[in-house]
Amino acid sequence: MKHRFLFSIILLALYSVQHVNAQKIYVCEGYDYEDYTIGDMLNMQLNEAKDSITIKNDTYAVADIDSILFEKPQYPCISITWDGTTASVAIDPSIKDVTASVSGGHVKLTSATTSKEYLYVLQGTTTNGSCTIKGSYKLRVNLNGVSITNPSGAAMVIDCGKRNEVKLMKGTENTFVDGKGHTLKGAFHSEGHLEIKGKGTLNVTGNTKHALYTKEYLKIKSSTGVINILGAVNDGIHCGKGEKNSEHSQLIINGGTINVTNCKKDCIDADDYGSMFINDGTINLTVNQTDGAGLSCDSIIYMTGGNIKLDVCGTISQGIHTNYDGYYKGGTITGVISGDGCKGFKSKKSTTSATVKNGGDAHFQGTDVTLTLTGGNYAATATKCGGIRVDKDFYHSAGTIHITVQNSTAMPIEVKGAEYKTGGSIIED
Repeated sequence: MKHRFLFSIILLALYSVQHVNAQKIYVCEGYDYEDYTIGDMLNMQLNEAKDSITIKNDTYAVADIDSILFEKPQYPCISITWDGTTASVAIDPSIKDVTASVSGGHVKLTSATTSKEYLYVLQGTTTNGSCTIKGSYKLRVNLNGVSITNPSGAAMVIDCGKRNEVKLMKGTENTFVDGKGHTLKGAFHSEGHLEIKGKGTLNVTGNTKHALYTKEYLKIKSSTGVINILGAVNDGIHCGKGEKNSEHSQLIINGGTINVTNCKKDCIDADDYGSMFINDGTINLTVNQTDGAGLSCDSIIYMTGGNIKLDVCGTISQGIHTNYDGYYKGGTITGVISGDGCKGFKSKKSTTSATVKNGGDAHFQGTDVTLTLTGGNYAATATKCGGIRVDKDFYHSAGTIHITVQNSTAMPIEVKGAEYKTGGSIIED
């Protein structure tokens, strides 16, 4: 039955050829939808297994599509609108178990549901407000052009330990800025599994601790537009729960463009046994702090695709730091390592006091790496600038590593253990 809609859409498109560029069609998944022209639908691709379709640059599982409509869908939702220092809340009459309290621009929503996945829509601007959503069941949040600055606390709090899906609505810019000295861990703070999608833009600045924080896993979906971390007193993006080998401590990047700068510690940190999985997307990291990292994780990094650009200019900082092993299987990593004592990569063999012990291997299995080293020695500890520092064993089986040294004291590759070079190429100049 799911396949029949494909033929229906094609027939409708042929019938309406004169309106190919004007008619909108809405592909719906639960409370979510994307709009397309009939022309887009004429060019959609069905995969060989006939279980997914691609429309423009979006891929859908056929089983997940609820309906295809010619009118914009209207879903029951909780709508919050800010106007200066005031806010208003509209709750659809069909929703009986969500209550709201509003004090100026500060909104608190409490959900008692244990079975319904509600949709919250945020829009408008406030320079003295916040949004807190509290509940025990998974939820969806659509950011529809919202800007929240809270001088005295977190700007956005999702106090739910389940899956929290945040959609950046197409064509919108959404900004969250917190104040100094509050007790939460992020300007945008999530207690549960945070998933981000949608073709809009998200800007976050953290003035107390992290900018974007989730206690459990963070997934950046393939449909994500742009995430800008504009500054943080601690990490730019931080996730982790503290459970060894747990899905709750994962950072997964499947797409989007992520720009991170002006952080006092790490740009992106998967903490507390956290692993990183980078499958696609563009990640631009400016590491301008002392002793920080662009990507940092307590456990393992797996990279199968995507493009990472590193600007490592802070003293004794690293572009990519792992407390266990790194596996680089695809995609590209480029960078300029200009800070004294900095490293492009550091695979660390952790001490007995660390959360994850041993490790320290680096496996280059297809990722193309291009680094330029311009930094010198860090005099305080005689630490050299370097391209790749491996505490244990170095493996290179595929891909090209090209390291250009523009400071005579810098070391392209430093390996403390064994070296296993079975393929690919390494260029040092």
